[in-house]
This record gives sequence, C-alpha cells and structure tokens, in this order.
Amino acid sequence: MRSLLKLVIAGLMCLAAGKAGAESVKVGLIADFTGAFAVWGAQFQHGVDAYQAVYGKSVKGPDGKNIDVQFVYRDVASAGPAKSRQLAEELVLREKVQFLTGFDLSPQAMAIPDLITQAKIPTVIMNAGTASIVRTSPYFARVSFTVAQYTAPLGRWAARNGLKTAFVVVSDYAPGYDAETYFAKEFEAGGGKILGKLRTPQQELNYSTYLEQVLRAKPDAMFSFQPSGAPAVALVKAYLERGLKEAKIQFLGSGEVQQFLLPNYSDEIVGAISGFPYTETNTYPENLKLQMQLVKMYGERTESDVAAVEGWDGTALIYRSLALVGAGQDGLKYIEAMKGQKIDSPRGPISIDPETRDIIQNIYIRRVEKRDGRLVNIDFDEEKDVKDPWKIDNPAK
Repeated sequence: MRSLLKLVIAGLMCLAAGKAGAESVKVGLIADFTGAFAVWGAQFQHGVDAYQAVYGKSVKGPDGKNIDVQFVYRDVASAGPAKSRQLAEELVLREKVQFLTGFDLSPQAMAIPDLITQAKIPTVIMNAGTASIVRTSPYFARVSFTVAQYTAPLGRWAARNGLKTAFVVVSDYAPGYDAETYFAKEFEAGGGKILGKLRTPQQELNYSTYLEQVLRAKPDAMFSFQPSGAPAVALVKAYLERGLKEAKIQFLGSGEVQQFLLPNYSDEIVGAISGFPYTETNTYPENLKLQMQLVKMYGERTESDVAAVEGWDGTALIYRSLALVGAGQDGLKYIEAMKGQKIDSPRGPISIDPETRDIIQNIYIRRVEKRDGRLVNIDFDEEKDVKDPWKIDNPAK
C-alpha cells in the first residue's frame, strides 16, 4: 500500500511539473452506478451535467484564462470500500485527476483519507454523511450533510408536536448510528421516550420481523434511517404492508421518502414525515434552474433528488475554488478557497464552515402529500443555518 501511494505521489509531482501552463482539470467522480445503490451515481451525474449545461464546462481562473473542467466517472458497483479505494488510486495515478468527488456511502469515503492526504488531492464529498469523515483528512470538504445534522432537528420537532414515544430502526453502519444517537438524544431531551432500538443489515430487503417488534411495542412513531435505494423502499413498503400506519404509528424518516422513490409507494404513504436538507417542491431560483435543465435533458418525468442537488453543489464548489486558485496548484489551496464559501443552492442558502469544512444549511420538516395526482414532499417547518451537532459535541483537539 505504501509503495503504491509513493507511486501516486511521484506521478502527481510529474504531472504538476508538466502542466504549469495547462488550463484544464480532470475531476474523478466515484459512486455506485450499478447494484443496490445504483440510484446515486446516475443522480450525481445528472446534477453535474445540469450544472455544466447551465453554467458551462469551463470556469475563468484568476488570470482570466478559461479552465476546462472534465468529469471522469467510476462505478463502485455497490462493492464496498475496497472497490472505492481501488478506483480512487486509479483515477489519481492513471487519469491524473486534480479533484475527487462523489462518494454516496460513508464506507466509500472512509476508505481513502490517507490516500488523498499523501497525494494532496482535494476531495468534495457529495453525499456520505458520517459526521467524523471530514476530520480524517485536511483534503476533505462536504456539500451534502451529516446524518446528525438533519436527524437532530427531526427529533426536536417530534418532541414538540405531541409524539410521546418512538421506536428507532436504523441501518447497521456508521450513519445509522449517528441517526439513532441524535434523533434519540433530541427526542428524549424534549420529553419523549424511546421504547426500543433495532439495527438492520446495510443491504436488508426483508424487514417483516423487525417491524413486528415495532408493532408489539405500540409507539407513537417509528423513526427510520435506511440507505437510499432498494433497502429504503423495502422498509417503507414493509411499514405499510405490516399495518404500522393502520396502528397509528407515525412514520418519521429521511431519505426513504425522497421524491424519486415516491413512485414506488401506494397513496398510503401520504402523511409520512421526514427531516431533510432538500425538498424538491421548493421554489428557490437555483432549484427551478435545476428542474428545468433536468427536464430538458432527461424528459418530463425526471425526478430531481438530493443526489442531483449534491452533484450540482459539488460542481459549484469546485468551480469556485478553481476561479480563485487556478489550475495545477497545491491541493490545500483549493480547500482553503472552499472554506467560508456561500452558495445559492437548489436546496436554499448553504455555506462551508471555515472551521470544519462541513456544510451549514437549513433543515426542512416535510410531509408526503398528493398534489395534482402525484406524491410529493411539502415543507411545513424548518430550522435555519444548522451546523453538524456531532462536531459541536466532539470539538477537535
């Protein structure tokens, strides 16, 4: 491993020496384009393509010259962190990328901090939500969220709004633990009681036995965190089919009811509540630009999604850093340029915390409704300028 990293670094040094006058940049995007989590890669690419269609495939550097920005895509194929690391090494060593981005699941991003640190590659996390990831390398910045950032406000909302008891069902990996911890912490701080907690395998598709335990506990609400894609769909369908809604157990979730997943459900999903950084039906100007461009490129029934927004925002942040620093510079210069950036996003105003390199944003409480014959999320409450609570609870040493 060490010898490979030395080869990567040597290759980058040669690249930097040879492209001092070059005005082009490659960005390597790693995500799942096939397998259980295939929705992520396609949505990231939709967001990137839409941004470049609206704002161009080049950005003007500080010297006034245009810098062409080319994205190079690699498929993790739902094969896990080892595959993510392999692809990152290939992109850095063979493709000579100057940035890395993508990373839909946390294990993918957690596989590369030593690589990007030694190779000095600025890396923009588009989705992976484990709170601690950004701290593992000074070359990370994040435009998505942390799981704690949006589950804590949902826990506070639930406690304020008549829900006295809850049962927690989360996926058995780091983001699930964050979701469990921060929903429960805030719900209990507001006077609520957690009746039970379950952790499910990351690619689980049969939730019947888990939800039977929830039914027996008779909580006011079930809080869920499952990876977006097939596991999330299976969980929601089990919630409806096993009679939890009929038992008046309120569904509280997040990515399980993203817009692009709603066509998988019957109208019984109406009334499901979630906390999330992005609601597709908002009317922010950048969201309207994104929606119009997606329809133009992919057709009327294309559903935008938080991953498309993350692709859009990740591209915007890379463009901002290139505009300030130029091409072919030291990786940390780009990270420094990203700190403190304020961006008008399709989700609303966002910024990059200059201390943590993580995102600050509004968190929206939404309800699934049926409007004009379609299932959609509608915002009805929000918390503004939310920082990651995990970092507040665990200050850097």
